[in-house]
Amino acid sequence: MIALLLATLTQSLTLIPLALGINLSYTLLRATDMTIDGSFVLGAGVFAQLVTMGISPILAFLVALSCGAIAGAFTAFLQNGGKVDPLLAGILTSFILYSVNMAVMGRPNINLLSTPTLFSGAFAHSTTLGWFSVALVVGLLVVAFYILLQSRLGLCLRAFGDNPALLSRQGYNVTYLRVTGFSLNNLLAAASGAITAQIIGYADIGMGVGMTLIGIGAIVLGQHLILPFIKKHYLRAGSELLAAFIGIALYFFILNGLLRFNINPIYLKLLLGVLLALFLRTATRKVSLS
Repeated sequence: MIALLLATLTQSLTLIPLALGINLSYTLLRATDMTIDGSFVLGAGVFAQLVTMGISPILAFLVALSCGAIAGAFTAFLQNGGKVDPLLAGILTSFILYSVNMAVMGRPNINLLSTPTLFSGAFAHSTTLGWFSVALVVGLLVVAFYILLQSRLGLCLRAFGDNPALLSRQGYNVTYLRVTGFSLNNLLAAASGAITAQIIGYADIGMGVGMTLIGIGAIVLGQHLILPFIKKHYLRAGSELLAAFIGIALYFFILNGLLRFNINPIYLKLLLGVLLALFLRTATRKVSLS
């Protein structure tokens, strides 16, 4: 049981930035941004390619985050003025990113096992120190995201998701808010991809498949478990972060539990897909009744 909990915790750490990004788009902006599937791979691919070329891991990480933000901005520009539906814009950008990612990586898979990364030195010293360094980087991203949610910009992004037309009538630049929101959520997805690539030791062109649905399902589950008990409005931002973490942790707990029951890997995504469908159906029912 302890091994199961440790595996769940370590796997969840790498996807917490992804969960935060999906929380930003799905909860605040009220949009299902499928760009995240491509941005996740983009962050991993850019980071892996740069460090194998001898670039500093810190600089490679920052460039990977910037590339994710650019991908999100492209999706926002496609939506500008209602020209393209947000869901279709995300799907289109993710479709384009497949070719971009292949061009960036130059091959379907980049091995990082013998390449210095942000965490390789810490893991070489001890596994505990390695995971502590991962938790430190993820923690910095979480703190920055929480500060964003509490800022005026965070409140504007939430208002944009609720009623962009009203914001526009009040003189706010909704194009700026759209670009900012989608850039930030894809930046976080790219960060998660770069961290994941370092932990598993490679970047792969197919590693982002289904990440958006996994994140949304996990967030919906976490929100259903946490938000009904949060009555104070000023605790809303913190409770959303907690819900994202609990949702991701429960997803990996279920995944590792199924693996320990020797479930045939062929049916693993089928079972997880059914669970995600149940979570999302519950969320839809809740919205329709409210």
